[in-house]
Amino acid sequence: MTTPPGSLPDLPPLPLDFHLLAAQHRYGLPTDWQWRTITSLDGGFIELAGASPIGTYQRGKRKGLSKFPPKASYRRVIITHQNVAEARHQYEAKTGMCSWCQGTGQQVASISIVNGITCRPCPHCNGSGTATLIP
Repeated sequence: MTTPPGSLPDLPPLPLDFHLLAAQHRYGLPTDWQWRTITSLDGGFIELAGASPIGTYQRGKRKGLSKFPPKASYRRVIITHQNVAEARHQYEAKTGMCSWCQGTGQQVASISIVNGITCRPCPHCNGSGTATLIP
């Protein structure tokens, strides 16, 4: 599937953030908590630093966007790649859909000003959109 240049594509909703889901499950973070920085650490660990929004911008170019506290007050949490894999597995078991494409069967292959958005079949589910649970 290719979108003609200059036209807006029919994009699926934003993909799920399995790093966030793993951190929320492991640490009991609030549902509005968002990571703001992500760092890969030695030993297969991932550090997420973030906070819950403290309001929205009322004026200026960021009007309506979420406002976050200063970086110094961000909560830092550590997860592993295994935690992320478990979050994907739970999603697939619950929904029956592929966690990589969220059931669309498509994956973005490239984005270009000239060629627009080009998609390809999801390599994890072979374009079927169904879960590929590995016991």
